[in-house]
Amino acid sequence: MVGPRTLTAQRLGVKGALNVRIFAGPPSAERAVTQAERVVAWLRLPAIALLALGQGLSHPNPEGDLFLITLGIFSAWSAGLLAWVYTRPVGTRLPLISTGVDIAAISLLAALSGGAFSHARLGYFIVPVTVAFRFRPAITAAATLVTTGAYVIQAVSHPAAGVPEAARFILVQAGFILWVGTACVLLSYLLARRTEVILRLAESRTRLLTDALSAEQRERKALAEALHDEAIQNLLSARHEVEEANEASPHPALDRADTALSDTVGQLRSAVFELHPYVLDEVGLEGGLRAIAHQAADRGGFKLRLDLDHKGRNPHEQLIFSAARELLANAVRHSEAGSVTVGLTDADGAVVLSVEDDGRGFPPERLAERLADGHVGLASQRVRIEAAGGSMDVNSTPGRGTRVEIRLPNA
Repeated sequence: MVGPRTLTAQRLGVKGALNVRIFAGPPSAERAVTQAERVVAWLRLPAIALLALGQGLSHPNPEGDLFLITLGIFSAWSAGLLAWVYTRPVGTRLPLISTGVDIAAISLLAALSGGAFSHARLGYFIVPVTVAFRFRPAITAAATLVTTGAYVIQAVSHPAAGVPEAARFILVQAGFILWVGTACVLLSYLLARRTEVILRLAESRTRLLTDALSAEQRERKALAEALHDEAIQNLLSARHEVEEANEASPHPALDRADTALSDTVGQLRSAVFELHPYVLDEVGLEGGLRAIAHQAADRGGFKLRLDLDHKGRNPHEQLIFSAARELLANAVRHSEAGSVTVGLTDADGAVVLSVEDDGRGFPPERLAERLADGHVGLASQRVRIEAAGGSMDVNSTPGRGTRVEIRLPNA
């Protein structure tokens, strides 16, 4: 299926002044199309300005008023299209429609301002260029042929075609358009090849990350089970023996030993919980989130609001649980929040976890600084979410709190 190219990029970036977005995995096709159309929408406006400036140059121009009317309509269309791509869904048909409108508008402007000799003919060159980074080579080649044909048809049908040397001029101009179009086809081909390589590398990286994380989870679970079934049970048995000995012959050393054993059992249980949150097996994701959220609220002293509405089970429950624990820990340590809201919902075939606080927030550059200083908790979660095909959005405003939203597929 031929369609707009999807470029792959995993990056940590800044959106606006106070919005940090962490995208996990390759951008969706819809996002790639939207990005390309926004670039083209901006490129189209200065091209129209150049067409308007060229109108004042000397060339056969029998119908100046119609040219200006057509240029005004084309300008309004372009401005409306620019607003559309920033406020409405782009879809896959809009690039084809806008390309057709560009060719038709440039042809009409050229026909109204000198035909083959019109300065508006230079607008034809923008078509193969803008098509090259939006479509595959076949579409770029087709657009080049259509554009060249449109120039030739309007040129030979214009009265100016009777001017001496007009045929040679038309041939040369058509040759330039074909040359630029051919170069754009080659560029599109090279970009397509590079995109395919990037996609293959991204898929391999995702598979490797998934395998590595799966192996890690298996080892963590095995270690947690060994500690719970052996080490903790041995300590509990030892504590029982100490208690019996202390009852038979009380001694301060036995009291101290009993206290040490009790503390050690508690520490080991916390370690086992960190290694593998077995609570998920017992009460499910909602119950697990409820438990760690209340623990975080007790530690941080903030008011807690839970909005948990997730039905059934999810293959990424442990990942969601781990991310929630990391986000709540950050809220306790850094946010100075008065209230924290934890949400869990199902939307569009995905489970959505959100953690929002009304704390002090942070500027975008602060996150990059924390990563540079070695605070990699959030970055670690991003890698795990990326391996599972999910995404993470972090929105923060100094003095107005932070909201983190994580999406993971249900399958």
